[in-house]
Amino acid sequence: MGILPKRGSIIARIALRLLVTHVHADEAKILHHIDQPVSGRSLPRSLIMRGWCFAADPILATQGIRLRAGGLLFAGVIGLPRPDVRKAITSAPGDNVGFEIRGVLPPGRIGIILEAQLTDGTWQLLETRTLQVARTWRPLWLGGGSWADLMAAQMATSAKHPPIELGAEKFPPAEKVAHKRPAFSIVTPSFQQAGYLKETLRSVIDQTQVNGEYVVQDGGSTDGSDAVIRGLVARSSDSTLKPGIRITRWESIQDNGQADAIARGFSKTSGKPNDIMAWINSDDFYLPGALAFVADYFAAHPEVDAVYGHRLLVDENSREIGRWFLPRHDNEVLRLNDFVPQETLFWRRRLWDEVGGIDPSFKFAMDWDLLLRFQAAEARIVRLPYFLACFRIHPSQKTSSAMHVTGQGEIDRLRARTFGRPFSPRELEKNPRALRYLRRSARIEFLWKLGIRAA
Repeated sequence: MGILPKRGSIIARIALRLLVTHVHADEAKILHHIDQPVSGRSLPRSLIMRGWCFAADPILATQGIRLRAGGLLFAGVIGLPRPDVRKAITSAPGDNVGFEIRGVLPPGRIGIILEAQLTDGTWQLLETRTLQVARTWRPLWLGGGSWADLMAAQMATSAKHPPIELGAEKFPPAEKVAHKRPAFSIVTPSFQQAGYLKETLRSVIDQTQVNGEYVVQDGGSTDGSDAVIRGLVARSSDSTLKPGIRITRWESIQDNGQADAIARGFSKTSGKPNDIMAWINSDDFYLPGALAFVADYFAAHPEVDAVYGHRLLVDENSREIGRWFLPRHDNEVLRLNDFVPQETLFWRRRLWDEVGGIDPSFKFAMDWDLLLRFQAAEARIVRLPYFLACFRIHPSQKTSSAMHVTGQGEIDRLRARTFGRPFSPRELEKNPRALRYLRRSARIEFLWKLGIRAA
């Protein structure tokens, strides 16, 4: 590993050419370089690895990148802007050849393996070496670690531990109330997710203790998603499954992105003001019993407008690789950052109608925008201390620069709208309320490992 001079400089371009000459001499299938971290011998626990890579053969392209370290697998993001590489190396396929990998590494001496996937499906070895990972002796919940450490450990977007079998959540018995369970209106937006779509759909229609309607809005997939949906439509129509949630409508048609698909899906639903709405993405899924628990909670608490819960992280094989532990809901923290796991979020139709539904102009931060408008409408939002759904992490999850560029732009826009001024990420990292929130998350996890479920 090494570091290059400032991007775009003459020295940087010379260094890049020298590096490529060396790579060509080794006849590698993928040209690459790691800019960060700069040390060749040690790594921080909260790893952020950045660099660039592209296929030496112009017929092929890179479609994924991953890091194996200490029994963990971290899927990275490819396709990030690196115009400096394009200027220095004429054979680069374009500006978007950058990559980024984030994760929390186990302390001590570990071996790391960096690999990239080509469009022919093969994974190519880029680097392998043994490095020392720093140890932190003070627990996060007792004040140890930085903002980066807290975010990486508590709100991880990569594996936190090696894959283990996914267990069931133990929900409390329903409260005896006079109110009837509200019905559900659920939407799944999908595009080219046939490999995961069946598990998502079954996680809805197999929860037979509740009633409702289910709309699948596919964006014109060509990977066999339509056959998966048709098969599950027939299953959801099985009269032996009543009561239950039925796939009442579905279509596969080109749309203008995820938010547009969600809006289209909900436009095909109906329901009473106190009924429940939610969307679940086509690579995520609900835990068994979650919908009945949510329906019972809403029935027992008519004053509550929206709820969400803890998040389970799973890999491409639906094995657990981590957990998010969310403290009690904090309106001020929601203004600072969106820590709410979207796949665990449920709200009443009356609230959706009041704020005007989802804003299709958003591509990635549509859930935070919706939550902020819920909050502006003085909604009563509650975090439930249970795991309601699974968020899937897989190599093909985020493969374009648009996720980083557009997503961060939308986040910046929402913060500016909320505070009436530009609000930098650096200011967020120093915010004492946000830091206390993350430390409370660490404390909840600590107690959970002791067998104590914090309220």
